[in-house]
Amino acid sequence: MKEHSQIDLLDFATLLAKRKKTFFGIVLICTLVGFALAFIWPKSYKSELSFIVTDGNAINFSSGGLLSGLANLSVDGSNVTADQVLVLIRNKVIQDKVIAKFDLMEIYGTDIPEALRKKLNDRIIIEETREGGLGFNNIIAISISYIDGEPQRAFDLLDYYYNEVEAKVEDLNRKNVEDGFLLLKSRLEQNELELRAAEDSLVSFQTRHGILEVEEQAKVQVQAIAQLKSEIVKMEIELGYLTEVLGENSSRVANLNLQKAELESKYDELLSGDSLPDGSFDIFKSASEMPDLFLEYLRRYRDVIVQEEIYKVLFPQFEQQKLNYEEVSSGLRIIDPALVPTYKNGPKRAYIILAAFLFGCFFALLSVLFKEWRSNLEENKPEDYQRLKEFSGSLKSW
Repeated sequence: MKEHSQIDLLDFATLLAKRKKTFFGIVLICTLVGFALAFIWPKSYKSELSFIVTDGNAINFSSGGLLSGLANLSVDGSNVTADQVLVLIRNKVIQDKVIAKFDLMEIYGTDIPEALRKKLNDRIIIEETREGGLGFNNIIAISISYIDGEPQRAFDLLDYYYNEVEAKVEDLNRKNVEDGFLLLKSRLEQNELELRAAEDSLVSFQTRHGILEVEEQAKVQVQAIAQLKSEIVKMEIELGYLTEVLGENSSRVANLNLQKAELESKYDELLSGDSLPDGSFDIFKSASEMPDLFLEYLRRYRDVIVQEEIYKVLFPQFEQQKLNYEEVSSGLRIIDPALVPTYKNGPKRAYIILAAFLFGCFFALLSVLFKEWRSNLEENKPEDYQRLKEFSGSLKSW
C-alpha cells in the first residue's frame, strides 16, 4: 500500500513536471490579475467611535413618613438601556435622515428605500463589549464604525449618525421622565385643591362653633365644671352650718343662697348650654354638645392632616421629577471619539494577491488534470474522445 502511494505521488509529480508550462503559466496569470485587482480596487476608509450608556437621571421615589407606601408609586422614569440603544442604532427614521443628509441615493446608485437602508447597514459595523465577554452579560460599551470611499465623508456621516441616535435616546428619556412628571403634577394639583377644601372646612367649623383646639378646650371646660361643682358643694356645707347657727332668715344665709343659685345656673349652662342663643360664639360649649362637636372636629381635622401628609410625600417627588425633566440627557458618553481616517481600511492587497495565487494553483491543477485525462482518452479510447469533441462542439454552437 505504501509503495502504491509512492508510485501515485511520483506519477503526479511527473505529470506536473510534464505540464509545468501550463501550470505555472496559469498560476502566473491569476497572480498578476490578483495583483492588478489589489491596486485597482477602490480604497475604503473606516471611521469609528465608542461610547457607554450611563444610568443618566436616577429617580428615587423612596421616602419616609405616614404615607411611605404611596412613595412607591410605579412611575416609570428609567433611561433607555444599552440593549435598547443597540436596537435604536438601526432605527429606520434615523437611517432615512442620514440617507437624505448625505445624498446616499447618488452614492449608492439606487432610489429604493429598502435597498438604500440595506447598503447603509452593510457599511455600518456595530460591536458591543460585555462584562466577562459573554453574550448574556451586561453591555459595558458600544462601538459604531462606518466604511466609505472618502475619509471625510466617513467621519461626517458617523458623527451625524451618532448625534441622531443620541437625540433619539434623549427624546425617549425625556418622554419617560415627562410621563412621571405630568402624573405627579396632576396629583399634586389635586392634593392642593383637596387640602385647601379641608382647611376651609375646618376653619368654617371652628368659626361657627368656637372650636379652636377641641381637646384642650374640653380639658379646660371639664376643669371649670369640676371647679364650679366643688364651689357649690362647699357653699352647701357652709349654708348648712350657718343655717343652724344663724337661722334661715339671716342675711348672710340669704347672700350665700343667692351666690349658690348663680353657681348652679352657670353649672347647668356648662352642662346643657341652654342659656346661649343659637349661633352665638363661645369657646365654652355645653358638656352635652362636646362629644358630637369633638367627633365632627376630629373628622375635619383628620382630613387636613391626611392631605398634608400626602402633600409631604408628593411635593418632594414632584420637585425631584421636575429637576430630572429639566436636566434630562441621553446618558450616552463617548469614550473614544470618531476621527477622520488617514489610512485605508481596504482593500487588503496581500490577501487579494494570496487569494489569486491560491485560486491560480487550484485552477492550474484542474487544467493539468483535465488535459492529461483528455490525452489519455484520445490515445486509449478514441470513441470516447470523439464523443467528447462532439459535446464540446455542441456547446460552442449553442
